[in-house]
Amino acid sequence: MEAGSKDRPPMLAPCNYIQWKYRIKRYIDTKPNQELIHYCLTNLPYELGWKEKDVLDSEGNPTTATERVFETYKNVKQEIRDQLNAEAEAVQIIL
Repeated sequence: MEAGSKDRPPMLAPCNYIQWKYRIKRYIDTKPNQELIHYCLTNLPYELGWKEKDVLDSEGNPTTATERVFETYKNVKQEIRDQLNAEAEAVQIIL
């Protein structure tokens, strides 16, 4: 049977979308990081890129100078890593 035929409507047809939306939400609720996954589905993804970082002087005090640093997965905070992992998991759940 072909998807979208009279006998088998497409999964994401407007009449079926609500049903799949709730199935996906129920599945996400079984995951240990469900809050992050829900956050990723409702908000824009975090984008790695060039960020301004405060520079410490020789005594360890922050100065007014900043430097541009390119963020990578390895040099961002653990919270951001968790968010990036949850975004990847959310995409896998939807696909």
